[in-house]
Amino acid sequence: MPALWPFDIPLDEKQHEQLLAYARELQSVNRQFNLVSRVDEPHVQTRHIGHCLALGTRRIPAETAVIDWGTGGGLPAIVLGILFPDTSVLGVDSNQKKTRSVDLFARRLGIPAVRSWHGRAEACIERANLSVSRATAPLKVLWSWHAAVALPPRIETREDVWKDGLLCLKGGQLDAEIAALTAEFPDVIVERIPLRQLTSDPYFETKEIVHVRSTSP
Repeated sequence: MPALWPFDIPLDEKQHEQLLAYARELQSVNRQFNLVSRVDEPHVQTRHIGHCLALGTRRIPAETAVIDWGTGGGLPAIVLGILFPDTSVLGVDSNQKKTRSVDLFARRLGIPAVRSWHGRAEACIERANLSVSRATAPLKVLWSWHAAVALPPRIETREDVWKDGLLCLKGGQLDAEIAALTAEFPDVIVERIPLRQLTSDPYFETKEIVHVRSTSP
């Protein structure tokens, strides 16, 4: 497989082609709906879709219910639907143009497990095992959204599988944000995974995956 992506994860030919098709769709629809910055439009494949592929460095079990808070143009909802077609992914956004875009992409790319919900996160009543987010809100806010809809956490002992909870793609200095999270929710475990450990691409030098889980059953 050509080295077109910043993270070394297993992709079959269908997934590879779906990701490339998604990049083309995102660039095309972006001219109408402004889903990503115009400055970043030439970098959709590496800096946006490629960034979301970091979540593929561990697996999401089949039949997991996932909510993507602030999905925008389906980042990472569409990417997760391609990587893990046996999951159910709901993209939540208060901007209807963005949720319509998610449904459009899912239909055109043949990803039936991905759908959208238009509204404020606080009003969402769908249930989920796993929440995801990319640069949407502070961790304590994201955790409050997840906690409101979380299904009872499942026992998972495999190291290559994401445990139930909250997965965030974050950048910059996060110490204060994590301190605010643990001050308000002292029963959480926070795992930080610097992306520089997973890729040599300098764009990801200061970016991390933050994985938040509850210690309560």
